[in-house]
Amino acid sequence: MSVLDEISALARQLRLNTSLVYKEIYWALGGERINRVTPTDEQFREWKRSSDGLTRFWSFANGKLGSELSQDEAHDIWECIDLTLRTGQRRPFSFQDYLMIAVHSDQCCDICKRRPPDVDLDIDHILPFSRGGGTLPFNLRFLWPRSTNHMASDVHSSHTT
Repeated sequence: MSVLDEISALARQLRLNTSLVYKEIYWALGGERINRVTPTDEQFREWKRSSDGLTRFWSFANGKLGSELSQDEAHDIWECIDLTLRTGQRRPFSFQDYLMIAVHSDQCCDICKRRPPDVDLDIDHILPFSRGGGTLPFNLRFLWPRSTNHMASDVHSSHTT
């Protein structure tokens, strides 16, 4: 039995949508690739100031991966790293973290139970980070952003009535 067959069998056993499992694996591997080629903040900022910084990053990333990224792939990863450093919003998830969230969330929004491809899901803290909630997979879930907005408006309206 091939690895793909084993993954499909496990997904069926867990009553997960196999095509979504494959998409989640693809997404998680892309995130892991970004994690592996992310330089130190100092190194990235140095390259950012340099006229050939993207080219230097591309060479660095290819060396880290041991394979050749396309120019578009290198540029996309560069933009992701730059956004992360500017906003501080991205927490790198490991491949295992993402799959744990996918499995324990049943591949759907924790509030409305909608699933891709009907909705795009974000990763959200169950216990908010501001209240001490950690970033370990057991404190994370998938949410459709509109469900989050509805939840916030429900909480707001319950406090104002």
